[in-house]
Amino acid sequence: MRKLAVLFVLVLAVCAGCGWGGVRVEHDERLQDRLRELSAARGSAALAEVEGGEWDTVYVFSEGTSAERVEREVGSAVLSEEYYYDAGNLLVFVLDGEVTRAVTVLPDLLATGGRAKWSRDVRLEPQGQRAPAVLRLVEPAR
Repeated sequence: MRKLAVLFVLVLAVCAGCGWGGVRVEHDERLQDRLRELSAARGSAALAEVEGGEWDTVYVFSEGTSAERVEREVGSAVLSEEYYYDAGNLLVFVLDGEVTRAVTVLPDLLATGGRAKWSRDVRLEPQGQRAPAVLRLVEPAR
């Protein structure tokens, strides 16, 4: 019976989340709601205003991104599956080179132009004329 309990605990630990290592990919409804509100209002804001916390870099990925690409970009394993399958964005927050948080938000509202890495100064700007708007990530000129 004890062996079965240990096996059960190990299975739970492996299946506890989408992520590997010390970070678990979680769905963030609060961030999702704030992005939807910004999109509906065709507003703009710094991502740091929308998502506080401790981070200096954010990586943004869309559905279909391979776990290999996420790991290559971020520098550590984040996904336990071969591909990111959610129909939304995956945001990986990093501080001093260490992943602090990985979250999903639905739907896929963030336009990256193929770029993955953004600084804490990145802004969210409405793209196009329609509301709700896709939010384009824009680095301020330095």
